Amino acid sequence: MLVNITKNPLEFIKFCIVGAVNTGIDLVVFAVLSSWGFSLLMAHSLSYTCGGLNSFLLNRKWTFKQSSHTSGQLPKFLLLNFLTLMITYVLMVGVNKYLAWPMIICKIAAIGAGLGLNFAGNRLWVFKFGSLIEVERGTRF
Repeated sequence: MLVNITKNPLEFIKFCIVGAVNTGIDLVVFAVLSSWGFSLLMAHSLSYTCGGLNSFLLNRKWTFKQSSHTSGQLPKFLLLNFLTLMITYVLMVGVNKYLAWPMIICKIAAIGAGLGLNFAGNRLWVFKFGSLIEVERGTRF
C-alpha cells in the first residue's frame, strides 16, 4: 500500500521553496539575535517564529492555494509549528552536545529534520481540503 499526501509534486516543490525562504529568515534572525547575546532558546524561538509567520502566509496563499478564510488554520499551524520547534530544538542541542558540531550547522540539520513533519502536518491537517490521502492498493515495496 502506497500513501501519497499530494497528487501534485509541484505542491511539494513550492513548499520547499517557501521553506528555503523561511530558513533564510530563520538563520538571519538567529545569527543576529545570537550575536546580540540572546539565549540559545530565545534566539531559536524568535527566529523560528519569524520564519513561521512567513511560512503561514506564503503556504496558505501560494503553495496550498487557500484564498478564503478557513476557521482554525492559524491555531493548527501554531500548534504544529510549536511541536516542530520543540523537536528541532532538542535535535539542535543534542547534535551540538554529542557531536560537537558548530551551532549553526546543528540549526541547519534540525531544520532539515523538521521538513517532513512540517509538510505532512500542513498538507494533511492545517491546509487540508477535500480528499487528500490517496491510497493505491496492490503496490509492492
